[in-house]
Amino acid sequence: MQRKAAAEARSNRRSTLLAVGRTLFERQGFRSVSIAQIAAEAGLSSGTFYNYFDSKEAFYDCLLDQIESEGMRTAEQIVLRLRSPMNKLRAVYHFITLGLRRNPILRGVLLHKPEYLYPGMNQRLQRSEGLRRYMERMVADIIGEGTRKGVFRTSLYNNPTALVTAVFDAIIIHIEDDDVDELLADLSVFLQRGLRRALRLRRRDERIDRRTVGEPDEWI
Repeated sequence: MQRKAAAEARSNRRSTLLAVGRTLFERQGFRSVSIAQIAAEAGLSSGTFYNYFDSKEAFYDCLLDQIESEGMRTAEQIVLRLRSPMNKLRAVYHFITLGLRRNPILRGVLLHKPEYLYPGMNQRLQRSEGLRRYMERMVADIIGEGTRKGVFRTSLYNNPTALVTAVFDAIIIHIEDDDVDELLADLSVFLQRGLRRALRLRRRDERIDRRTVGEPDEWI
């Protein structure tokens, strides 16, 4: 019983440190936040911090793992609700745009803002299990499904997965531009008309998706 209570207390302290650190990093970036500041905001000592993390870099890396895992779970949950490959692609697009706007840390890392980077970040971004690589694989799976179902006309392109991924990269690069809403609208149209085999009335899967999700938003 005591061991269980001690384990829970340890887990709670670790979770508190991560939650506090996330808030501080969102506001100030990586460089401006100190270990002492994180520990103090969490109501703990700096020594306690080192019981859980070896360094600020290790702490930040763990926090980024948490953020990316949340993103992967959310993206998968969204896509699994849908039947239409086109709607799945729209959903990924919608997820990326909202996620970047709502998550300053993720946006800062993907835009390579100096205040959100740390030594070793380049190696992290190249990891095969990261969020961006995960999204690439998800896009490839969706395009493959759409091609098999006759929804996408991928034969027009040498590498449709790379093309769509480049579109998503354009979103990342321009997400903070003043006219980004116009760009997002144009890219959405481009994705739909550039991949769909023919412009026609909504396919059955797309009609079912709209009823399942129950949202009138244009992304679906």
